[in-house]
Order: sequence, then C-alpha cells, then structure tokens
Amino acid sequence: MKKAKKILLIITTILVLGGLVGLVVAVSAVHKQTMCKELSINIRYNDADNFITEKQVRDLAEKAGHIENQPIDKIDIPALKKAIEKHPYAAHVDVKTSIDGILRISLEQREALVRVFNQDGNSFYIDKEGVLLPVLNGTASRLITANGFIAQQYTEENRFKLTDPATDSTQLASNPLFKIYKLAQFINKNDFLKAFVEEIFINQRNEIEIIPKVGDQIIQFGDIDRMDEKFTYLKAFYHSATTKGGWNKYATISLKYKNQIVCSKK
Repeated sequence: MKKAKKILLIITTILVLGGLVGLVVAVSAVHKQTMCKELSINIRYNDADNFITEKQVRDLAEKAGHIENQPIDKIDIPALKKAIEKHPYAAHVDVKTSIDGILRISLEQREALVRVFNQDGNSFYIDKEGVLLPVLNGTASRLITANGFIAQQYTEENRFKLTDPATDSTQLASNPLFKIYKLAQFINKNDFLKAFVEEIFINQRNEIEIIPKVGDQIIQFGDIDRMDEKFTYLKAFYHSATTKGGWNKYATISLKYKNQIVCSKK
C-alpha cells in the first residue's frame, strides 16, 4: 500500500513538473509571436518640478530602435534602458515587456536638493543622491542655493556621483561640492533649518559660511564635522538671542569651535 502511494506521488510530481515545463514553453512561444502594440511610460515625480516628460522618454526609446509593431522578443531591452538613462534626470529606469504586447517603462525623476553657482557664474544642481544635474527650462523652487569659491562645473562628461564609493575619500572630503551636498542633506531633514538657511557660501579657505533668511549675519560653520552639535548650539543661541532682542547686533556667529559659539558684534 505504501509502495503504491509512493509510486502515485512520483507520477503526480512528474506530471506537474511536465505541465509546468509545457506551460513555460507555450508562454515563451506566444511571447515570441507577440507584437508590441503599446508603449506605456510611468514617471514618478515625487511632487517636484517636472524636468523630464513622457514625450522625451518616448523619443529616447524610439531612437534606440523601432518598438511599436515589432516582435516583443526582438526589442533590445538593455539598449533601450541605457538610452533612457542618458537623460540626466532619469533614475531607477526599469523596462519590462508583457505577454499582452505592452512595453512598460518606469522611472523616477531625479530630485534636486541644492542649486550651485560656481565662481564663473555657471549654475547646476546636486540631487538627493549626490548626482550633478544641468539646469533645464524652468526652475526648482524652494531650494537652498550655494556659491562662492567653487571651481567645479557640470558637463555631460562630468556627471559624477558624489556618493560613489569608488571616489577617493581624501579628495572627496575636501571637495566643496561634497561639503555642500552633505550640509544641504542635513538641512533638508530639519524644518527649522529649512526655514532658517538661505544660502551656503564656500570661502577662500574652503570653509562653509551660512547666510540666514533672517538678519544679515554671517554664520561661520567651518567644515561638515559635528553638524548635529553645531546646529543644536545655533538653534539654542538663536532662540535665546531673539527672545532678548539681540540677534541683529551680531556681525558674525562662529560655530567652528567645539562646545562654544564665538560672536563678533557689528
């Protein structure tokens, strides 16, 4: 009896596996015969200004090769993905085909974090992943700006990522764009700082200065070390000074030194 059950189980398993293999083969055969009847594009903007459109994605896709009315299995998916990634604002591109003949392209628009004006007056963005972006038509509203002694500029060949692990850490630490990126990241996570900071300035010593939205003081921030500590002291000092009516009497407020704030009066 047990032997009969075992044989029945083996036969059932073989039939199920055979059925699955047959189904895969059948689906593969149908897929090869399926023509691409539609190109579906989905762009996630994350409530940001729009710098990439469905038409631009479609144009990039069509430049990579004929798509619609072509056999699905003849479409070069890796080449198509690479073509769309050429758009500087395209991130996390995913290309899939379906058995019903729809080619689906989904991507996320890169989100600008800070706008940089270099020492030659050229402008570009740094996004939330540390990627340099060009300034296209329109503006990204509600962004912190950064300027000063910044030699770097955006070019098509210079679309490097500031968080790339392959980048030399020593050079990165002294790179003003990396300092701007890390500081802007920190500010963007804090509602008080987003409302407080107007501008990031890189001085001749490659140190950070912050220009607030309220008052005309220069906040000497120094480097990007101890950011949490520095901003905690600044916030406490700001609330104390404004309560006593003395915020505007200072010309500079230095956070460079550990466990203290050093101010100079006007």
